[in-house]
Amino acid sequence: MYKKKLPFLIFFLSINSLFVSSPDWVVNENEFQHTMTLVAKLNLDGTQLIGPEDKVGAFVGEECRGVSGLTYVQSKNSYYAYLTIFSNTQGEKITFKLYDKAKNKITVVSKSIPFTINEHKGNLTQSYSIAEPALSKVAELVSFHFLQVPSISTVTLGEKIQIAISENFTRSALKPVFTLSKGAKIFEKGIEQKSGEMTKDFSTVVSYVVLSEDESEMKNYLIQVNLISNAALFYKKDAVCSAPGAIKVVSKQEGMAVQLWENGKEVSNKIVSNGMALFPEVGVGTYIASIGNERKVIEIKLKEK
Repeated sequence: MYKKKLPFLIFFLSINSLFVSSPDWVVNENEFQHTMTLVAKLNLDGTQLIGPEDKVGAFVGEECRGVSGLTYVQSKNSYYAYLTIFSNTQGEKITFKLYDKAKNKITVVSKSIPFTINEHKGNLTQSYSIAEPALSKVAELVSFHFLQVPSISTVTLGEKIQIAISENFTRSALKPVFTLSKGAKIFEKGIEQKSGEMTKDFSTVVSYVVLSEDESEMKNYLIQVNLISNAALFYKKDAVCSAPGAIKVVSKQEGMAVQLWENGKEVSNKIVSNGMALFPEVGVGTYIASIGNERKVIEIKLKEK
Protein backbone atom coordinates (compact mmCIF):
# COMPACT_ATOMS: atom_id res chain seq x y z
CA MET A 1 0.00 0.00 0.00
CA TYR A 2 2.83 2.43 0.87
CA LYS A 3 4.53 1.72 -2.48
CA LYS A 4 1.37 2.75 -4.35
CA LYS A 5 1.05 6.02 -2.43
CA LEU A 6 4.71 7.07 -2.74
CA PRO A 7 4.73 7.94 -6.51
CA PHE A 8 1.55 9.98 -6.05
CA LEU A 9 3.10 11.84 -3.12
CA ILE A 10 6.23 12.68 -5.12
CA PHE A 11 4.09 13.88 -8.05
CA PHE A 12 1.93 16.00 -5.72
CA LEU A 13 4.96 17.63 -4.10
CA SER A 14 6.60 18.41 -7.46
CA ILE A 15 3.44 20.06 -8.78
CA ASN A 16 2.74 21.85 -5.52
CA SER A 17 6.23 23.37 -5.51
CA LEU A 18 5.15 25.54 -8.44
CA PHE A 19 2.27 27.06 -6.50
CA VAL A 20 3.61 28.85 -3.43
CA SER A 21 3.33 31.99 -1.38
CA SER A 22 5.45 34.97 -2.41
CA PRO A 23 9.03 33.66 -2.60
CA ASP A 24 11.55 34.98 -0.10
CA TRP A 25 14.40 35.44 -2.55
CA VAL A 26 17.32 37.13 -0.80
CA VAL A 27 20.90 37.90 -1.90
CA ASN A 28 23.79 38.32 0.52
CA GLU A 29 25.42 41.12 -1.47
CA ASN A 30 28.46 41.36 0.78
CA GLU A 31 29.65 37.94 -0.40
CA PHE A 32 30.16 39.10 -3.99
CA GLN A 33 32.63 41.43 -5.69
CA HIS A 34 31.03 42.00 -9.08
CA THR A 35 27.68 42.91 -10.61
CA MET A 36 25.86 43.09 -13.92
CA THR A 37 22.54 44.88 -14.46
CA LEU A 38 19.42 44.43 -16.57
CA VAL A 39 16.48 46.65 -17.47
CA ALA A 40 13.92 43.98 -18.29
CA LYS A 41 10.29 43.28 -19.07
CA LEU A 42 8.79 40.12 -17.65
CA ASN A 43 6.42 37.96 -19.68
CA LEU A 44 4.64 34.74 -18.81
CA ASP A 45 2.57 32.75 -21.33
CA GLY A 46 2.46 35.72 -23.69
CA THR A 47 1.24 38.20 -21.07
CA GLN A 48 3.44 40.90 -19.56
CA LEU A 49 3.69 40.80 -15.78
CA ILE A 50 2.65 44.12 -14.26
CA GLY A 51 1.51 43.27 -10.72
CA PRO A 52 2.96 45.10 -7.71
CA GLU A 53 4.06 41.77 -6.18
CA ASP A 54 5.28 40.12 -9.38
CA LYS A 55 9.04 39.63 -9.43
CA VAL A 56 12.04 38.03 -11.09
CA GLY A 57 14.90 36.19 -9.46
CA ALA A 58 18.35 35.47 -10.89
CA PHE A 59 20.06 32.26 -9.79
CA VAL A 60 23.24 30.22 -9.99
CA GLY A 61 21.99 26.73 -9.33
CA GLU A 62 19.55 27.25 -6.47
CA GLU A 63 21.43 30.22 -4.99
CA CYS A 64 19.70 33.55 -5.49
CA ARG A 65 21.99 36.15 -7.04
CA GLY A 66 19.51 38.94 -7.75
CA VAL A 67 15.87 39.86 -7.30
CA SER A 68 13.64 42.69 -8.55
CA GLY A 69 10.03 43.72 -8.49
CA LEU A 70 8.45 45.95 -11.14
CA THR A 71 8.57 49.73 -11.58
CA TYR A 72 6.02 51.62 -13.65
CA VAL A 73 7.54 54.12 -16.10
CA GLN A 74 4.91 56.65 -17.12
CA SER A 75 6.72 57.90 -20.23
CA LYS A 76 6.63 54.36 -21.65
CA ASN A 77 3.35 53.31 -20.03
CA SER A 78 4.98 50.03 -19.11
CA TYR A 79 6.53 48.09 -16.23
CA TYR A 80 10.23 47.28 -15.90
CA ALA A 81 12.42 45.18 -13.64
CA TYR A 82 15.70 46.87 -12.66
CA LEU A 83 17.69 43.74 -11.84
CA THR A 84 21.19 43.68 -10.36
CA ILE A 85 22.96 40.30 -10.51
CA PHE A 86 25.87 39.46 -8.18
CA SER A 87 28.80 37.10 -8.72
CA ASN A 88 32.50 36.50 -8.10
CA THR A 89 33.11 34.57 -11.30
CA GLN A 90 33.09 35.69 -14.93
CA GLY A 91 30.94 33.44 -17.14
CA GLU A 92 28.81 31.82 -14.43
CA LYS A 93 25.52 30.50 -15.82
CA ILE A 94 22.67 32.74 -14.69
CA THR A 95 19.13 31.36 -14.79
CA PHE A 96 15.85 33.11 -14.00
CA LYS A 97 12.60 32.43 -12.20
CA LEU A 98 9.39 34.46 -12.51
CA TYR A 99 6.82 34.87 -9.78
CA ASP A 100 3.25 35.65 -10.88
CA LYS A 101 1.29 36.83 -7.84
CA ALA A 102 -2.10 36.55 -9.58
CA LYS A 103 -1.53 32.84 -10.17
CA ASN A 104 0.64 32.41 -7.06
CA LYS A 105 3.07 30.56 -9.30
CA ILE A 106 6.83 30.36 -9.80
CA THR A 107 8.01 29.58 -13.35
CA VAL A 108 11.53 28.60 -14.34
CA VAL A 109 12.66 30.48 -17.47
CA SER A 110 14.33 28.37 -20.17
CA LYS A 111 16.77 31.08 -21.27
CA SER A 112 20.01 31.61 -19.36
CA ILE A 113 22.88 34.08 -19.75
CA PRO A 114 26.56 34.08 -18.76
CA PHE A 115 27.55 36.49 -16.02
CA THR A 116 29.65 39.33 -17.45
CA ILE A 117 31.35 41.69 -15.02
CA ASN A 118 29.97 45.26 -15.16
CA GLU A 119 27.79 44.49 -18.21
CA HIS A 120 24.45 46.26 -18.64
CA LYS A 121 21.64 44.87 -20.80
CA GLY A 122 18.43 46.63 -21.85
CA ASN A 123 16.95 50.11 -21.65
CA LEU A 124 13.50 51.68 -21.73
CA THR A 125 13.36 51.55 -25.54
CA GLN A 126 14.82 48.08 -26.01
CA SER A 127 14.39 46.26 -22.74
CA TYR A 128 15.89 42.86 -22.02
CA SER A 129 13.23 40.14 -22.28
CA ILE A 130 12.79 37.58 -19.52
CA ALA A 131 9.93 35.45 -20.77
CA GLU A 132 8.57 31.93 -20.69
CA PRO A 133 8.06 30.84 -23.36
CA ALA A 134 10.58 33.07 -25.15
CA LEU A 135 9.16 35.88 -27.31
CA SER A 136 9.91 36.31 -31.02
CA LYS A 137 13.20 37.94 -32.06
CA VAL A 138 11.98 38.81 -35.58
CA ALA A 139 11.41 42.45 -36.59
CA GLU A 140 9.93 42.40 -40.09
CA LEU A 141 7.55 44.65 -42.01
CA VAL A 142 5.81 41.80 -43.85
CA SER A 143 3.46 43.84 -46.05
CA PHE A 144 2.63 47.52 -46.59
CA HIS A 145 -0.01 49.25 -48.71
CA PHE A 146 -2.66 51.97 -48.36
CA LEU A 147 -6.32 51.78 -47.45
CA GLN A 148 -8.57 52.06 -50.53
CA VAL A 149 -5.60 53.02 -52.72
CA PRO A 150 -4.49 50.22 -55.07
CA SER A 151 -0.74 49.75 -55.41
CA ILE A 152 0.43 49.61 -59.01
CA SER A 153 3.73 48.08 -57.94
CA THR A 154 5.72 47.45 -54.77
CA VAL A 155 9.50 47.04 -54.86
CA THR A 156 11.32 45.98 -51.69
CA LEU A 157 15.08 46.42 -51.49
CA GLY A 158 16.18 45.37 -48.03
CA GLU A 159 14.52 47.85 -45.66
CA LYS A 160 13.60 50.30 -48.45
CA ILE A 161 10.12 49.94 -49.95
CA GLN A 162 9.02 51.80 -53.08
CA ILE A 163 5.30 51.88 -53.78
CA ALA A 164 3.76 53.24 -56.99
CA ILE A 165 0.19 54.54 -56.96
CA SER A 166 -1.94 56.35 -59.51
CA GLU A 167 -1.69 60.12 -59.89
CA ASN A 168 -5.46 60.10 -59.29
CA PHE A 169 -4.61 59.92 -55.58
CA THR A 170 -2.77 62.40 -53.40
CA ARG A 171 0.28 61.40 -51.34
CA SER A 172 -0.48 63.91 -48.61
CA ALA A 173 -3.26 61.90 -46.95
CA LEU A 174 -2.63 58.16 -47.16
CA LYS A 175 -3.65 55.62 -44.52
CA PRO A 176 -1.09 52.77 -44.24
CA VAL A 177 -2.23 49.16 -43.89
CA PHE A 178 0.50 46.76 -42.83
CA THR A 179 1.32 43.41 -41.30
CA LEU A 180 4.27 42.69 -39.02
CA SER A 181 6.12 39.65 -37.79
CA LYS A 182 4.60 37.95 -34.73
CA GLY A 183 4.25 40.32 -31.78
CA ALA A 184 6.30 43.10 -33.38
CA LYS A 185 5.41 46.81 -33.10
CA ILE A 186 5.97 49.66 -35.55
CA PHE A 187 6.79 53.28 -34.66
CA GLU A 188 7.00 56.57 -36.52
CA LYS A 189 8.88 59.32 -34.68
CA GLY A 190 8.54 57.31 -31.46
CA ILE A 191 4.76 56.93 -31.74
CA GLU A 192 3.34 53.43 -32.15
CA GLN A 193 1.34 53.05 -35.36
CA LYS A 194 -1.86 51.07 -35.89
CA SER A 195 -2.69 49.47 -39.21
CA GLY A 196 -5.44 51.24 -41.15
CA GLU A 197 -6.00 53.92 -38.50
CA MET A 198 -3.55 56.80 -38.98
CA THR A 199 -3.37 59.18 -41.96
CA LYS A 200 0.11 60.26 -43.01
CA ASP A 201 1.75 62.54 -45.59
CA PHE A 202 3.94 60.45 -47.95
CA SER A 203 5.03 63.34 -50.18
CA THR A 204 8.55 62.63 -48.93
CA VAL A 205 10.19 59.44 -47.70
CA VAL A 206 8.72 58.25 -44.40
CA SER A 207 10.83 56.34 -41.88
CA TYR A 208 9.40 53.61 -39.64
CA VAL A 209 11.05 51.57 -36.89
CA VAL A 210 9.94 47.96 -36.35
CA LEU A 211 10.68 46.46 -32.93
CA SER A 212 10.58 42.70 -32.36
CA GLU A 213 8.29 41.15 -29.77
CA ASP A 214 11.18 40.56 -27.36
CA GLU A 215 12.63 44.05 -28.19
CA SER A 216 16.04 42.60 -29.05
CA GLU A 217 15.82 43.45 -32.77
CA MET A 218 15.09 46.86 -34.30
CA LYS A 219 14.91 47.66 -38.02
CA ASN A 220 14.48 50.98 -39.79
CA TYR A 221 12.26 50.92 -42.89
CA LEU A 222 12.02 53.70 -45.48
CA ILE A 223 8.77 54.05 -47.45
CA GLN A 224 8.84 55.99 -50.72
CA VAL A 225 5.62 56.59 -52.66
CA ASN A 226 5.74 57.48 -56.36
CA LEU A 227 2.87 58.72 -58.50
CA ILE A 228 2.37 57.09 -61.90
CA SER A 229 0.63 59.11 -64.61
CA ASN A 230 -2.27 57.52 -66.48
CA ALA A 231 -2.00 54.42 -64.34
CA ALA A 232 -4.87 52.01 -64.52
CA LEU A 233 -6.83 51.13 -61.40
CA PHE A 234 -7.86 47.52 -60.83
CA TYR A 235 -10.93 46.52 -58.83
CA LYS A 236 -12.55 43.18 -58.12
CA LYS A 237 -15.73 41.69 -56.68
CA ASP A 238 -15.48 38.21 -55.19
CA ALA A 239 -17.90 35.45 -56.15
CA VAL A 240 -20.84 34.68 -53.84
CA CYS A 241 -22.38 31.18 -53.96
CA SER A 242 -23.68 30.76 -57.52
CA ALA A 243 -23.02 34.40 -58.51
CA PRO A 244 -19.67 34.89 -60.30
CA GLY A 245 -17.17 37.60 -59.46
CA ALA A 246 -16.19 40.62 -61.53
CA ILE A 247 -13.07 42.59 -62.45
CA LYS A 248 -13.08 46.28 -63.42
CA VAL A 249 -10.16 48.21 -64.88
CA VAL A 250 -10.35 52.01 -64.77
CA SER A 251 -8.02 53.92 -67.10
CA LYS A 252 -7.62 57.26 -68.86
CA GLN A 253 -6.33 55.37 -71.89
CA GLU A 254 -9.57 55.37 -73.85
CA GLY A 255 -9.72 52.62 -76.48
CA MET A 256 -6.81 50.67 -74.97
CA ALA A 257 -7.15 46.88 -74.88
CA VAL A 258 -7.29 45.10 -71.53
CA GLN A 259 -6.46 41.38 -71.42
CA LEU A 260 -7.45 38.90 -68.72
CA TRP A 261 -5.19 35.88 -68.28
CA GLU A 262 -5.56 32.67 -66.27
CA ASN A 263 -2.96 29.90 -66.06
CA GLY A 264 -0.94 31.52 -68.83
CA LYS A 265 -3.85 31.71 -71.27
CA GLU A 266 -5.86 34.75 -72.33
CA VAL A 267 -9.46 34.12 -71.27
CA SER A 268 -11.00 37.46 -72.22
CA ASN A 269 -10.25 40.97 -73.47
CA LYS A 270 -12.08 44.28 -73.38
CA ILE A 271 -11.59 47.81 -74.70
CA VAL A 272 -11.48 50.77 -72.31
CA SER A 273 -14.71 52.66 -72.97
CA ASN A 274 -15.93 55.67 -70.99
CA GLY A 275 -12.88 55.25 -68.76
CA MET A 276 -13.33 51.59 -67.85
CA ALA A 277 -13.24 47.97 -68.99
CA LEU A 278 -15.53 45.53 -67.18
CA PHE A 279 -15.28 41.75 -66.97
CA PRO A 280 -18.69 41.00 -65.38
CA GLU A 281 -18.65 37.21 -65.00
CA VAL A 282 -15.38 35.88 -63.61
CA GLY A 283 -15.10 32.55 -61.84
CA VAL A 284 -13.12 31.76 -58.71
CA GLY A 285 -9.40 31.73 -59.45
CA THR A 286 -6.22 33.77 -59.86
CA TYR A 287 -6.01 36.10 -62.87
CA ILE A 288 -3.63 38.61 -64.40
CA ALA A 289 -5.21 41.76 -65.84
CA SER A 290 -2.96 43.67 -68.23
CA ILE A 291 -3.18 47.01 -70.00
CA GLY A 292 -0.16 48.30 -71.88
CA ASN A 293 2.88 47.67 -69.65
CA GLU A 294 0.83 47.38 -66.46
CA ARG A 295 0.06 44.03 -64.87
CA LYS A 296 -2.04 43.19 -61.84
CA VAL A 297 -2.54 39.83 -60.16
CA ILE A 298 -6.15 39.54 -59.02
CA GLU A 299 -7.57 36.70 -56.95
CA ILE A 300 -11.33 36.07 -57.08
CA LYS A 301 -12.42 34.26 -53.93
CA LEU A 302 -15.68 32.57 -52.98
CA LYS A 303 -17.27 34.57 -50.19
CA GLU A 304 -20.01 33.37 -47.91
CA LYS A 305 -23.17 35.41 -47.73
